[in-house]
Amino acid sequence: MADCIFCKIARKEVPAEIEKETDNLIIFKDVNPKAPVHLLLVTKKHFQDITEANDGVWDEIGRVAKEIAREKNLKGFRLVHNAGEAAAVAHMHVHLLGEVSAEREV
Repeated sequence: MADCIFCKIARKEVPAEIEKETDNLIIFKDVNPKAPVHLLLVTKKHFQDITEANDGVWDEIGRVAKEIAREKNLKGFRLVHNAGEAAAVAHMHVHLLGEVSAEREV
């Protein structure tokens, strides 16, 4: 989508602190971090959310999240996906929140 901010980041039309990239995902730092490590795992292809994405997307997100956790030696992390009206940006993405405790509110 032409005016979607995450599509623009994926096309590298808008700058972002890119941490990692695959053929299907671009991973960058959240501009408003809510954790010591807060990355967004964003699909390069525009899907609104889980309701439109195929199962392969989830497999890749899980694999890449585990790679990032190992690379950063995270003691713990959360993966959060917001769908529909719960999402601030209507483009498939998952928040990786690292170094958060079990007692912390989501």
